[in-house]
Amino acid sequence: MKVIDKILYMGVKQPTIRQLQLIQALARYRSLSVVAEKLFISQPSVSIQLKNLSELIGLPVYQIQGRMVELTDAGYAILRSANQIFQALDNLQTDIDNLQGVVTGTLSISVVTTAQYFLPLLLAAFNKRYPQVDVKLEIGNRDMVYARLREHQDDFYLFSQIPEDVEVVETPFLTNELVVVVPERHELTLLPSVSLARLSHYPFILREPGSGTREVTLKLFQQHGFNLREKMTIASSEAIKQAVAAGLGISVLSRFSLDFGILPGVKVLEVEHFPVRSQWRLVQNANRKPSLLAQAFQQFMLENGGEILLNAVRK
Repeated sequence: MKVIDKILYMGVKQPTIRQLQLIQALARYRSLSVVAEKLFISQPSVSIQLKNLSELIGLPVYQIQGRMVELTDAGYAILRSANQIFQALDNLQTDIDNLQGVVTGTLSISVVTTAQYFLPLLLAAFNKRYPQVDVKLEIGNRDMVYARLREHQDDFYLFSQIPEDVEVVETPFLTNELVVVVPERHELTLLPSVSLARLSHYPFILREPGSGTREVTLKLFQQHGFNLREKMTIASSEAIKQAVAAGLGISVLSRFSLDFGILPGVKVLEVEHFPVRSQWRLVQNANRKPSLLAQAFQQFMLENGGEILLNAVRK
């Protein structure tokens, strides 16, 4: 009998909501101590609850691998059911909100790091229109946001490259430009335009593996037969701007990180094939039923997002 079948046929002996929450948290954080910290309970309580869950189904739900905790096949079976159960509860709240016609609740959004430069402006404007709405915002690199999308943990995800292994509903709403940045007094700033061939001879500061900006940059140079001299890897656009200003190398960043995070000592360089343009997309997991709140946010972004950001840049 399959693990999930064993659980379903246990009669009254079902996993508790807390145990399902622990499985979700363990899959995400892969550490008992971090799970305890995030859920505001003691680590012994976490261990006891998971032990009870293992005894309930007759199989271990996790195993220790080095310093990390990994779910077993049984753990992943429970995780899939936990996601479905909590999604069903979210859908119930959605139905109630829709019946009441009220835009309230918590809007959950995960975004790639570049979006942190402009999203707060949009959220502030949205909150002004809907003051009863709370926002839960997660910021990380593309791989982290992809993982949350696959587990349909949030109402919306914001990035420019859509994963191919997840069914989504996407809404393009804003143009994203990647540009080359150099120190303000760099020798290349004296040229009206710079070729990729010449640029490839200079040391680059790149985002970390898993970053969309990094992938696009490497792919562009490889398509034209060039390799980059990667001198440094930094998992922060702000730190990269500081490093460029200090003369440690040149880099590729979203123009938004410059428009809304101005730093003296950095200049945008005119380079062939740049800027690289893509679309910021408001993405929803197709399996997550949109609430009245989610629909309101989507409409707000489409109708007002571009104008709000354009006005902010002009100021």
